[in-house]
Amino acid sequence: MAITAYRQLVTANKRLLGFGFVMALYSSFGQTYFIGIVGPAIQSEFSLSHTLWGTIYMIGTLLSAALLPWTGA
Repeated sequence: MAITAYRQLVTANKRLLGFGFVMALYSSFGQTYFIGIVGPAIQSEFSLSHTLWGTIYMIGTLLSAALLPWTGA
């Protein structure tokens, strides 16, 4: 029963789901790949361990997510 409802949802909203997929795909270039390329240079410049760098990245991600309800972005 649940699979049938899921198929109906996907079929009825193909364009919306496609748009969401494309936007999620393209948004990764802005953050994930940039940090992946620049992250090691930042770590070495500031002598950060992997643990400390991961903690800083996590705090930044959580703070930016917490601000979304107020900024409306």
